[in-house]
Amino acid sequence: MTISLCKHSHPVQPPAGTILRPGPCTGCGITWNQVQDELRRQEDALINGTAHEGTCPDCAETRTLLRFQTPAQPWDDFDYEPPVSFLCIGCYNAAAVAFNEATAALFDAA
Repeated sequence: MTISLCKHSHPVQPPAGTILRPGPCTGCGITWNQVQDELRRQEDALINGTAHEGTCPDCAETRTLLRFQTPAQPWDDFDYEPPVSFLCIGCYNAAAVAFNEATAALFDAA
């Protein structure tokens, strides 16, 4: 496993890249998609690595609980950290759907 200490900088001006398809990092050459894959892998490792048996606070069932945290939004304060909760898989999915619907409703209202 290699660890990069690069503070990735992906160009978004043609011909090096675009807003929708940023170019490779100017420091280490890693592509935008590789960075996004690594971030998803780290998020999955955090969710699965902190899973434990317990009672779900939403449905009160004793099950394996997964870490749930809504993503930070552009309108959140800079130092705001969304709250973390541990939910069973059914409540985790329901919370993710509810968050996605609430976010979509904000954009539909605009």
